[in-house]
Amino acid sequence: MKFNNWVLPWAKSKEKTKPNFETKEEDTKVFARTKRFRATRPSLALVVVAGPDCGREFLLAPMNVRIGRQAQSHIRLKDVKVSREHAVLQYQTQKDAFLLKDLGSTNGTFYNNCRISSTVISPGGEIRLGETVLKVIALGQKKVPEPAGVESR
Repeated sequence: MKFNNWVLPWAKSKEKTKPNFETKEEDTKVFARTKRFRATRPSLALVVVAGPDCGREFLLAPMNVRIGRQAQSHIRLKDVKVSREHAVLQYQTQKDAFLLKDLGSTNGTFYNNCRISSTVISPGGEIRLGETVLKVIALGQKKVPEPAGVESR
């Protein structure tokens, strides 16, 4: 039995041809449709406005972000009332938003002064973990126009 002929019967019949790059005026041009590219830049940031880490800022990349005291956390806080694994911000690709989930912490996770198990965060909201308060800030938004009659310097 000739193994090569049995497995690859088309190998000998293949003809080597050079591609024709010449185009004619009447030829139809086909363009590939590309998917819309989503920016992977951070669109939100968290700023610590109260607590031991006051003044620190964290950019939220489109990925799952762990919050806690543990060294492996993406957002590591020094607040002793924050659990080692306190909460997680899960990025929702379809919604282009972050879902804040409590990971069974002792002192709980609060969003806009309401205790939550999970909720979608939005710019202007406040996340409270222990004594730490994180303000959600939107990045890259256009400046809001000033009211008519007010001069800007």
